[in-house]
Amino acid sequence: MGDAPQGNQEQGQEVPVNQNPQFVTETFSSVIEFLQQYGWFVLFGIVVLIYIKVKLDPHIRRVKKKAEDVIEQKKFDPDVAQRRMEQMERARQRLQEQHDAEAARYAEKQKIKEEEKRKLKIEDWENHQEGKGYRSKVKPKEEQDIKKPLKAKPRLRTNDYNPLMGDMGGASFRPPRRSGGGG
Repeated sequence: MGDAPQGNQEQGQEVPVNQNPQFVTETFSSVIEFLQQYGWFVLFGIVVLIYIKVKLDPHIRRVKKKAEDVIEQKKFDPDVAQRRMEQMERARQRLQEQHDAEAARYAEKQKIKEEEKRKLKIEDWENHQEGKGYRSKVKPKEEQDIKKPLKAKPRLRTNDYNPLMGDMGGASFRPPRRSGGGG
C-alpha cells in the first residue's frame, strides 16, 4: 500500500465530493434561459420604470410635504409661532436699519462728489472766461492712480501666419495653374 494515498481512503471511506444542490443549478439555468429569451424586454422595462420614477418623484415629494404639513399643523402651538414671528420681525428690522444707514452714507458720499464736480465745472468756466483755457490738461491724482498702463500681451503667432496655408510657411506657396477642361 505504499502507492495508495494516506488518510481516509486507507480506512475504506470515500472522500466526499462537494456537489452543487440541484435546485440551485436548476434556478440558475432557468434564470439564464429567461434572460436569453426576454432580456431586451427586461432592460426596456427597467428603463421605463426609471423614467416613471423620475417623472413622479416631484409629485410624491409634494404629497409627502403636504402630509408633513398636516402633522405639523396638528402640533401647532400659537405662542411658539408668535415668538418666532416676533424674532423674525426684529431681525428684519435690524437688517433694514443697517441697510438704511449704509444707503444714507452712500448718498452723502455721492452728494460730496457731485458738489466737487459742480465746483470744478464752475472753476473751469471761470478759467475759460478769464482766457486761461476751458479744461485743465492736468488730470487729478485720483484718476492717474486708477488708470494704470496695461501690460502688452504676448502674441500667439507671427503676423505672416495664415491657417489656410498649412505648414508651408508663407510666401513660397503658389497654387497650381488651372487649365481649361481638356478632352
